[in-house]
Amino acid sequence: MDIQGEYKIGLAAQQVWNSLHDAETLKQCIPGCQEIKKLSDFQYQAKIVAAIGPVKAVFDTNIEMQNLQPPHSYTLVGSAKGGAAGFGNGTAHISLSESAEVTILRYTAKLKIGGKLAQVGARLVSGVTRKMADEFFGKFSSILDKDAEKVFTEEDQIILARSRKQNHFLFAGAATAVIIILYLFFTN
Repeated sequence: MDIQGEYKIGLAAQQVWNSLHDAETLKQCIPGCQEIKKLSDFQYQAKIVAAIGPVKAVFDTNIEMQNLQPPHSYTLVGSAKGGAAGFGNGTAHISLSESAEVTILRYTAKLKIGGKLAQVGARLVSGVTRKMADEFFGKFSSILDKDAEKVFTEEDQIILARSRKQNHFLFAGAATAVIIILYLFFTN
């Protein structure tokens, strides 16, 4: 599954780059992160609690930074093992570009899963993974700049429109049920 996103952060690219390599900042931003250890300048090890549908586990995660082009881009390569819950492997390309007083952070990630996680269903896993990535980059951006903003991609717009459409149907259904209940109550 592919996940992508973009954020505008009101800092220089070098400051954003430095924070992306700071273990404490990363720990604050990774959803469910219990601990993170810096093994070298380019390797981290973390314990992350994650729940996807009925599957909840602690994942032992290894992260390596590759293809570094400071302060413009790099690739994260990660693997996570959650015992009987399953495993995940993925890569994320992160790029930073400066424009005036703003740094644009873009990410594109690919994830592969196996074990019980794969049995939960790709659609559910995709939604949770997308949400976790958004939580991470959203929190990361707001820690650096309280006025940071997410740039909504075309895919985000489609998901938002579907969500609104479903909410309208739910509201219409609930309103109809209330009217029927009131009618039955007052006519008896």
